[in-house]
Amino acid sequence: MKIALAAAADPALALTVAAAIPAHAAENTFADCPALPAGADPGQWRCEVLYSTATMSFGDVRNLPLGPMRLTFAEGQLNGRYAQVFGALRSEPVAVPGLPHATVRFGYGGHSDFLSNDQRKGEIDLVAEFDAPYLPRDCATGVIHSVLQADGPTEVVSTDPLTLRFATHDDTLAVPGTRNCGPLGRVVDHRLGLPAASGTNSYTQTTTVRLRDY
Repeated sequence: MKIALAAAADPALALTVAAAIPAHAAENTFADCPALPAGADPGQWRCEVLYSTATMSFGDVRNLPLGPMRLTFAEGQLNGRYAQVFGALRSEPVAVPGLPHATVRFGYGGHSDFLSNDQRKGEIDLVAEFDAPYLPRDCATGVIHSVLQADGPTEVVSTDPLTLRFATHDDTLAVPGTRNCGPLGRVVDHRLGLPAASGTNSYTQTTTVRLRDY
């Protein structure tokens, strides 16, 4: 998120923090901040908590509003080089069109890199986790690799604590078929139109991020 912080110097972008982060989430904002690596100087690290709302189209599912997501990670310097530590990804389930009594939520797929550059805002691996009375507990898609592009500038919401808002999108992600879904796995894939190749899916997201020093 280094590049995003450049916008913090512009007071003309100041907005109200009340509109940025759900009130029920504020009290636990930094609960998932990870422990720092051995040898890290806390004075060179900060924790970042991203609250996001998103809409996704994949396979035969179009414009599905996803549940709120909270992603936490830390970034700083380690042995003179930039470093990151993932904290947690928490998301709320939403109903899945085409699958009766089923919900889906995003889980962490094992890789993330939130250092912004001219090509991307960040990237993360996700899995879409399905829950239904007729599906095994670990039913999910394969790993979805998402590279997020910025949609417009970063806005400063507040300076105490530093809070930013930005929008991103990914129109190139591919969504694999499901795994560990038991005998109905093929039915789930057929109903959802999975696997869905790159170029047939889209993901748009609005994110508010709060930052705190260690």
